[in-house]
Amino acid sequence: MSNDATKKSHKKLLTLLLFFVFVFPVLVFYSSFHQKQSQNKEVQIDGLYLKTPADISDFKLTDNRGNVFTKENFKGRWTLLFFGFTNCGNVCPTTMSSLNKMYRKLQDKLPDNQLPQIVLVSVDPERDSIKRLNEYVNAFNPKFIGVRGDMQKTLALEKQFHIAAAKMQVAGKDKPRYTI
Repeated sequence: MSNDATKKSHKKLLTLLLFFVFVFPVLVFYSSFHQKQSQNKEVQIDGLYLKTPADISDFKLTDNRGNVFTKENFKGRWTLLFFGFTNCGNVCPTTMSSLNKMYRKLQDKLPDNQLPQIVLVSVDPERDSIKRLNEYVNAFNPKFIGVRGDMQKTLALEKQFHIAAAKMQVAGKDKPRYTI
């Protein structure tokens, strides 16, 4: 197989992997939210409602405004988590745009206290500073939240939500780079 064909094959595999790692979990949470709203007859949207929630262990991250973010932040409202990173090429900005589109539609139908909170969990805390997360999430919607922790905390949260993310080296002209 030629070098170009190998690169194309790797790119297709990476795109598929990114879809299942980042987009699929968002769709599950998105579907869960909409099914619950349909049951309340407030917003009619099809989806899958997961009746048995998973227990979440305590965790402590920092949000894009410098505040502590724990599992207590989930209480009393729907939360849509998206595991991504600010240096993501296509999947993350596309997903964040889709989440913003959905959020704006819900704003027309629901009072503020019933809107879900949208949370981007950084899988790249090495590059995603609080300042960078704040700029990134605000570019999509100022009500969105970005959270980060050190790598150990990030990996523990990924494990709880069955998220797989891995650092992959990318060849560069100047110095080695990586993507997630």
